[in-house]
Amino acid sequence: MTKVLTFEVGINGLEKKIWRKIEITDKRTVADLAYTILASFDSLAYHLYKIKYKNLVYDCWVCIEDDYSEVPPINAVITKLSCLDLKENNTMEMEYDTGSTTTFKIKLLGSRDLERGKGTHYPYVIDGAGRGMIDDLSDFELKEIVDDIDRKGCSNHYFTPGYDRPIKYDYRDYDIKIDNILLKGSVLEIKYRYEDDE
Repeated sequence: MTKVLTFEVGINGLEKKIWRKIEITDKRTVADLAYTILASFDSLAYHLYKIKYKNLVYDCWVCIEDDYSEVPPINAVITKLSCLDLKENNTMEMEYDTGSTTTFKIKLLGSRDLERGKGTHYPYVIDGAGRGMIDDLSDFELKEIVDDIDRKGCSNHYFTPGYDRPIKYDYRDYDIKIDNILLKGSVLEIKYRYEDDE
């Protein structure tokens, strides 16, 4: 029986300000969970990521010859979430971008049987707060910006997503309805970029 898994995901150090509760089926891959996190947290998804769980590393780009860790990485793209044998309150950690790392803390809140006919509903964000991350800034640097916004009560911080015009970043601007409208399309776009062989 397919299960719906509910994860709580927060940016390291900002778990109470920038977080999501994400539902996804256990038939999806570890990579699909990563793509959902990157999409919901506004990432441009152009850096590498890895998810650590129970001393194992699920990597987006497995190249054993170039890996210097003691534990060989596991391919996140082909590993289904059901294979992890997740239990309620189990935690994982996702690192995105090794140069300016943003770390996501991931906790399984629970699971339930998938309702018949609801398979295309997921992934889905059921709750959350905080606009998301900024690519090429570490979670520590983002926390400094969030703290500055809280001190001043307004934002004077701008960033340039991709090659677009600069836009103001205010972590308090989060709309869950818009997030869910865009989520599935963003996840598919991110999946294509990571998994396309060319």
